[in-house]
Amino acid sequence: MAGLGVGAVLFVWAVGALLGGGDTPAVRGTANERSVGVPLATTEPPSNPPPTGLLLLPGSPSSSASSATNAPETSPSPTTTSVTPPRPQTCPDAAIRVTVTTPKSVYEVGDQPVLTLHIANAGAVACLRNVSHQLRSIEIIPVHGRKPLWDSSYCYQARSDEVRLLQPGQSVSYSVRWAGRTAAPGCPVSRTMLPAGTYDAVGILGSIKGPRTHITLVS
Repeated sequence: MAGLGVGAVLFVWAVGALLGGGDTPAVRGTANERSVGVPLATTEPPSNPPPTGLLLLPGSPSSSASSATNAPETSPSPTTTSVTPPRPQTCPDAAIRVTVTTPKSVYEVGDQPVLTLHIANAGAVACLRNVSHQLRSIEIIPVHGRKPLWDSSYCYQARSDEVRLLQPGQSVSYSVRWAGRTAAPGCPVSRTMLPAGTYDAVGILGSIKGPRTHITLVS
């Protein structure tokens, strides 16, 4: 009987070995996972992978070098020195030319010719000249005389302060209408119409007198 019992046990063991027994399935499965190196816990990969390339942080040597390379080149501003030009001198009398012109040389008695005084710089350099009203005038004198029959300053006593800078060859001009009559200092009311004849118009600036310009009155 004992031999039959041992034989039965051996028979049962043999059948179990053929069917893959020896360990429980749960234990075997755990052992297989460890043997092939499968981790017990896993971590999900990040949703945004890091960008490729080198990330430069502010203040790093590479960042400073990059900023210096990309910075625009600047050049130093030129240094300028302002020089004040010298003030022009007063025009000497020798550099001043004074003349009188009129639209025509012949007028009828009673006409009112327009006379224009021209003051020009005949010198080679720019200069200053006082051309104020009290210094300039036009006078009418007999063709063979010197005593004025009329002077534009006799009836116009206004004063002015007019200093002009005249370039070489530049002139300034002033016009006045002559009524064809006499006048005297103080501008008396009583005046005489000049008769037919030839007269001279002369321009004046201070002590400078210009050449004579002939004006003929006809009846």
